[in-house]
Amino acid sequence: MHLFSFIKIAGAFMVLFFLTSACSVFGVGVEQVTPTPMPTSSVPGLSVISPQACQIAERSMIRVEQPQGDLISWSPLAGMVAYIASTVGSSWNVGELNILTAPHFDTPERLSTQAAGDLAWSPNATAIAYLSLRRSDNLYTIGLAYPDGRASKDLFPDEAARTDNFSSMKAIHEWIDESRLRVYISCGVDCMQGINVNPSTGLSTQIGDSIQPAWDLWSVHTNRPAIIPLAFSDLAGDLNWSPDERLIAYTDENGFLWIINVESGNLYPLDIGIYGTVTETDWSYDSRYLAVKADQTLKIFSFQCP
Repeated sequence: MHLFSFIKIAGAFMVLFFLTSACSVFGVGVEQVTPTPMPTSSVPGLSVISPQACQIAERSMIRVEQPQGDLISWSPLAGMVAYIASTVGSSWNVGELNILTAPHFDTPERLSTQAAGDLAWSPNATAIAYLSLRRSDNLYTIGLAYPDGRASKDLFPDEAARTDNFSSMKAIHEWIDESRLRVYISCGVDCMQGINVNPSTGLSTQIGDSIQPAWDLWSVHTNRPAIIPLAFSDLAGDLNWSPDERLIAYTDENGFLWIINVESGNLYPLDIGIYGTVTETDWSYDSRYLAVKADQTLKIFSFQCP
């Protein structure tokens, strides 16, 4: 090859290199990255904005095959949340009753084992009633756990838990006051009997006639105002108002979790993971935190982000 031809070829390569570099520097011909779009809202009249909450904690929970009541529950007086955690070797139906405490929610404290759900705090937040399945005899009972460190208590010890010829299912209805816990106990096939139990003495009083069991005995509790605004009355999905009624945790028909700001008329999605399915939400007493059960994971979101 002649020297002159070699110089021309080398020069052409240098020009090509310069043009390629210039394209990179000045943005000519560079493929632009498209931002991931946010989910489309199905709520008419509300504008979707960027998320205004941040996830601050995540823990493993149990899975359930049938409804077992509230699996997460906030203290009515403090930044403390109770939940049913999965255990080593088992993540179905029965687990450990744990609590996490604000502001970091980083160290779970175990209060009891063999917990199945239906969590209910006493009015003064000194005790947590819960549905329990005893492994020793496969009977359901009602337990009491104490955040102050006292040993948990079985309200139906030994054979007192046997109320039918099967597993003797039970359901926690509500705390009437500190001395009365209303529960339903199985009394046979298609039979549930309401009773009031004194948590201190264990003595019980029958309430009314027996009823047929319905799955709403073990449904998840949500907070709703006395009068639901017309704009939200026909929404498909689950709505759970914060205690101050400023925000709504809304799980739509597609499984997305949204936060609706009632005052501004805006809403935004919460990140629950690509394959997450929300089955329960629960607000802290001061509306500062939201606990979410997505599949077998507890996620805690704060609305006062740094």
